[in-house]
Amino acid sequence: MPKLRSFPALFTGFIIGLLILVTSQFLISMHQLDSIHNHSKKSNQIRVALLLEGPTYDQGWNSSALESLQELQKKMGFSLDIANNVKPAEIEEVAKKFAANGYDLVFGHGVIFSEAFTKVAANYPQTRFVSFNGEARYENQTAIRYDMKPAGYLVGYLAAKMSKSRNIGYIVVNKPPEMMQLEGFREGARKANPNVAVSVGYVRDFNDIEKAVEITREMIAAGVDVVYTTGDSINLEVITEAQRSGVYSIGYIADQHYIAPDYVLTSLIQDVGQCYRLIMDQFVQGKLPHGTVKFGLSEGVNHLSPFGPMVPQEIREEINQVLNALITSPDPLGG
Repeated sequence: MPKLRSFPALFTGFIIGLLILVTSQFLISMHQLDSIHNHSKKSNQIRVALLLEGPTYDQGWNSSALESLQELQKKMGFSLDIANNVKPAEIEEVAKKFAANGYDLVFGHGVIFSEAFTKVAANYPQTRFVSFNGEARYENQTAIRYDMKPAGYLVGYLAAKMSKSRNIGYIVVNKPPEMMQLEGFREGARKANPNVAVSVGYVRDFNDIEKAVEITREMIAAGVDVVYTTGDSINLEVITEAQRSGVYSIGYIADQHYIAPDYVLTSLIQDVGQCYRLIMDQFVQGKLPHGTVKFGLSEGVNHLSPFGPMVPQEIREEINQVLNALITSPDPLGG
């Protein structure tokens, strides 16, 4: 019968084995950390982070940003990390972590990221922070703004040209950033037809469906025969309501002709993919400006979807002429 070892001997052996295991794991971890550190120092691969205030699967604003950057990643080879559902109170800390870990470019997909990025940017000058529709104070900050007044002008011009009642409607979210497009819409409509009336209905937010439908019905009852709305979920209901009454509409952000093929004249596209392509190209070339940068019709970030069959050829040609003027003229807007 084999002789049993004493408990102290067994315990001592266990402790020695544990120390060897822990030491080996520590050395392996240190080797991995060292290799990552050296890789980040030697590699020329651009490191990009995308911060989203909502989920990546919303089939709208957030998912369009993710899909755009993933497509660009395949072509350009940069690394990409995502932080989604970032709450306002978390933005500053999340941005700090990416910057402290050597990320070259940090996107905040929305105006909500602008203020927090400003607080972080000064302490991490090697990282470029990009947000949308906000402010950019430091040289390593860029604020992208959609230049919506010319786009509104183009849509207003088309609406006035297609109106037989000389009464067109615009349903808009009652927030300051939305007012420039409304202003352009009014100017374009007046240019197309000085006698056209522009009815404006205000909703509290981009998802105020009940109020938007109520306004649509009121506008149609008052003689409006072309409706434009710049919302998110409200667009579907407004376009559907207009179709029920045989009234034309104009879509927004995406090509929405599928909602009512016989009644959607066109849609004003906000091409998020084109926006990110421009930013990444400029960043790679070292030409991304700091401060506020406007993207619009001239950059192809805003453009019209194909016209519906109800738009006559002569009006299509006239709209294309207006578009070319907006793109090429230094001061295309006016009465």
